[in-house]
Amino acid sequence: MQAARLYSARPASTIPSVFESVKSHKVPIFFSRYPAGISIVAREVEYALREIDEQACEEGTREWRQAIVRHANPYGSYFTICHCTAFPERLVLFSTMAEVLWIHDDMTEEMDHASACREHDEMAKVLRLDIEESMFKSGNLRQKSLAAVLRKAIDIDPKQAATMIQMLKKYLATFDSIGGVFTRMEDYMPYRIANSGYWMSSYFVRWGMGMMLSDEEYASIEEHDTAMGNVLGLTNDYFSWNMEKDQQEDRMRNGVAVLMKEHNTTAEAAKVMLLGVIVEQESLAAKLKEERLKKPASKEIRQYFEAIELYVGGSCYWHSTAPRYQVPTH
Repeated sequence: MQAARLYSARPASTIPSVFESVKSHKVPIFFSRYPAGISIVAREVEYALREIDEQACEEGTREWRQAIVRHANPYGSYFTICHCTAFPERLVLFSTMAEVLWIHDDMTEEMDHASACREHDEMAKVLRLDIEESMFKSGNLRQKSLAAVLRKAIDIDPKQAATMIQMLKKYLATFDSIGGVFTRMEDYMPYRIANSGYWMSSYFVRWGMGMMLSDEEYASIEEHDTAMGNVLGLTNDYFSWNMEKDQQEDRMRNGVAVLMKEHNTTAEAAKVMLLGVIVEQESLAAKLKEERLKKPASKEIRQYFEAIELYVGGSCYWHSTAPRYQVPTH
């Protein structure tokens, strides 16, 4: 995998030396204004992901095949790129925890909405402070795997444990909370932020660096975080449209489809429009960051701005290079 990556000199950073910058601009279809990097412990994370995949899903299943494709990117895994600012031990824990939830999402996305919600409720039973792997002896491999990793994450940072549990509960309760189809982008975007896992991931960007923002500090950057969440979710939509355009109508979750309905236009035109929305949200985020930094800002806020830009830029880089998204358009 190492030979395929495009490294560049790392610019001055407020974040400890836990990642290397990559030359994302060398990838022709990369369009983000933000930089990208890759964790210095990429190999360890990739090994841990392969191991958790074996534990959390049965060989030969759809979600098992999806995991293989997901990890086929020669430029690096999603987590080592998008969460490159995390301390190594925390990155391994978050990556394996999020991988189980990704497997869960793959398993439920083609179910009818009611059945999927029942599965989400079952997974939520794992999310408790006194969790132990031995509590789950049934055939639900995802529950058992998540319980084991969650126990380690709780133990590594007990002070953040209750908040972390609440964030994971919120993710499972909201990411697939609405059935039916969307016909307006203004209704879809708030849903898509949660559905893409952005709120969970933005929290774990901070957790990965052992960082805590006070309620007042976070409130001062919340609008910026929302704009970045829009960029993150819609960027995934942009790259995944060719994979998702034939999904059953009642579970369609893609900004291209929303714009097609809202403007009664073709998929090709809607995809161009979607790129415009992404650029608009990037510009809004840049403006909000600039305004915030005109006021006194803690080291933690400055670090978070840098880390979340690497997360969003890294997502575009990963999508730009992942084989699963390089699907012929015809």
